[in-house]
Amino acid sequence: MGRSKKSPTDAELEVLDILWEKKKATVREVYDAISLTKTCVYTSTLKTMQKMTAKKLIGRETTDQGHVYHALVQKSNVTNNQVNELIDKFFNGSYSKLAMHTLGNASKDENIDDLVKLINDLKRNKK
Repeated sequence: MGRSKKSPTDAELEVLDILWEKKKATVREVYDAISLTKTCVYTSTLKTMQKMTAKKLIGRETTDQGHVYHALVQKSNVTNNQVNELIDKFFNGSYSKLAMHTLGNASKDENIDDLVKLINDLKRNKK
């Protein structure tokens, strides 16, 4: 159950999302991207990115432009870890309990036939 690495914070996920999209960016570029959707402070962005470098979530290169950062973790790995933590925390590690919870809360607009097809496809592929 327990994970050895702690998940990125919400602020760290914002930075990672930008770096996953841009591949490389300066602190200013990350700050400018975050500023498009919410109020933030440049020094807070810098501090977050410094902590992320220490945690080895992102790497830093020195170029003519200054420090350019890039993600050291893959989006799929972070996503999988986040989902696994959610399943462990709320559903005692049971994927089926998560699925049942999700299906029980599905809106009427969702296509149940598509979900049944997905389940049947998964069953076939497991054989």
